[in-house]
Amino acid sequence: MSVERVSEEKCREIEELLQRIEQQHGVRIVYASESGSRAWGFASPDSDYDIRFLFIKPEADYVSVHEGIESIDLPLLDLLDAGGWDVRKAAKLLGKSNGALLEWLHSPIVYRAEPGFRERWQQAAREVFFPRASCDHYRGLVKQMVLGKLQTDAVRAKDYLYALRATLAAQWVATGRGIPPVEFSELLEIASIELRAEIPALLAHKAQSGEGERMARLPVIDNFLEQFLTSRDATHEQKDERKYVNARLNQLLRGEIYRPQCWQADDFTLARVRQTDCLLFDSVAGSHAYGTEREGSDEDRRGVFVAHRDFLLGGGEIEQVSDARGDEVYYELGRFVSLLLRNNPNALEMLAMPADCVKFQHPLFSLLKPSIFLSKLCARTYGEYAMGQIRKARGLKKKIVNPQPEQARHVLDFCHVPQGQGSVPLLDWLQEQGYDPAHCGLTAVAHAPGIHAVYFDEAHPYRGLVSPKNPDALVYSSVPREAMPMTWMHCNHDAFTAHRKAHREYWDWVAQRNEDRYLTNIEHGRGYDSKNLMHTLRLLEMAEDIAVHGELRVRRENRQELLAVRAGEFSYEELLERAEQQLHRVEAAFANSSLPEMPDHQAARHALLTIRHQFIS
Repeated sequence: MSVERVSEEKCREIEELLQRIEQQHGVRIVYASESGSRAWGFASPDSDYDIRFLFIKPEADYVSVHEGIESIDLPLLDLLDAGGWDVRKAAKLLGKSNGALLEWLHSPIVYRAEPGFRERWQQAAREVFFPRASCDHYRGLVKQMVLGKLQTDAVRAKDYLYALRATLAAQWVATGRGIPPVEFSELLEIASIELRAEIPALLAHKAQSGEGERMARLPVIDNFLEQFLTSRDATHEQKDERKYVNARLNQLLRGEIYRPQCWQADDFTLARVRQTDCLLFDSVAGSHAYGTEREGSDEDRRGVFVAHRDFLLGGGEIEQVSDARGDEVYYELGRFVSLLLRNNPNALEMLAMPADCVKFQHPLFSLLKPSIFLSKLCARTYGEYAMGQIRKARGLKKKIVNPQPEQARHVLDFCHVPQGQGSVPLLDWLQEQGYDPAHCGLTAVAHAPGIHAVYFDEAHPYRGLVSPKNPDALVYSSVPREAMPMTWMHCNHDAFTAHRKAHREYWDWVAQRNEDRYLTNIEHGRGYDSKNLMHTLRLLEMAEDIAVHGELRVRRENRQELLAVRAGEFSYEELLERAEQQLHRVEAAFANSSLPEMPDHQAARHALLTIRHQFIS
């Protein structure tokens, strides 16, 4: 996309605006570009961003008794002036060679374009182009400027440039050159030398002044505009003899509405599934939903999307889309229903998100009623999930109290030589004897796993003790039959493997850990991950609510109590005992609960099929 004239930050703002428009109006924006002075090449410091777009409604809207929206116009927001047309309206206007539409399609600044869209519409525009309609459009603009805003003694540079550009565009068409270019600099190719001489100063004044500043009139430009309005060209009498326009435009329009898309799994990015033709549900999850957020808490996102029909019919499969850390996860509808049927806690809570955490909810999402899925199966899933949080807390405790050195130990550090009634490290023994490990040799000892014979001979240099290609692997040497070992050693491979695994896991955890969370755990000094144990208690509380009340209650009322757990105000043993007691209460509550044993698979399947059919339609 060509957006060199627009900063990256502004491009992001515009893309976010386009996404909001899609969500609010239930459309898919297939093309968006800049119109007006920025596209023409003579923007002022305070010029708006004139964002113009074309959108496609759901397929069903095009065969409905209600035509639906044809255009979307938004109020000006921080210099962003956005508006757009439905592709059916745009196709009709293309048949009239509508000047505004042609400029959108040929703008040098493109914010969004689905692959091939711009090229298809530009080709159709050339095929149905009617010069007289185009000239009439630009003549009307010139007349409006000359007889309106250019009637005063002092004029705006902006009004001069608008009138000049429209005049040159009309002349471009009248001389048989086809659709005029959008950029003013290209139109100047057909201007006279006298007129071109006036342009640099005019552009400089426009670029350095505000939209409302005025300047003295320029006789050369006044005469040029007056001559144009009083002259006539061949397009004035041109007749519309096009016979193929409707057929061509119908072909174009139907191709856009019913265009098969060769979707691949990689096409479902986070940005893509958040667009309205995919998105079913979007929410802020985690601590903001539970009511346990603190200043600086991350904003986790959880959502549901519907894979496109073409992707599913083509045999495509996708379960979810997420970021690298798992802070943003969007489940495909089929995967989401599968998780609900398993009573997965993360999936279930999305059915009862607090209203202030719901970013978007399609009406069809309400078909996934909690009553279809809540069952006694929650006793096991919530209990296992809670115990999983305890295991995580224990795992972090081990990491906190057993930090690993930056450099992992080598295999020779796990090799020992028998000495007296004990043993000494191999490397220490070699140093005492004055042997260089690089010149020693090893052989395995038959019927004695882990035992090796160590050799040294100045006249017969050996391969050393470790492989030059892999310093973590012992290497064996070819030893003469008559050679006698100078000692034997034992290599504890199991201990070495365990050390390397612990070292790798520890430093992977250091690289990926949430530093704020880690510092909180260090600060309270309890030696465990207090956030994991807070979630343990929260999960068990939610499970008890399900068993006793048959309801999902995501927002917790005991915020301060849970935050006290997170702050490390309780000992590890206290929290474990509390969790065990709570788990026993949950199990007893489910045993006496009136909930069904399992979710209603038939009702879930019916809801899934209904959502897929109606959403895709």
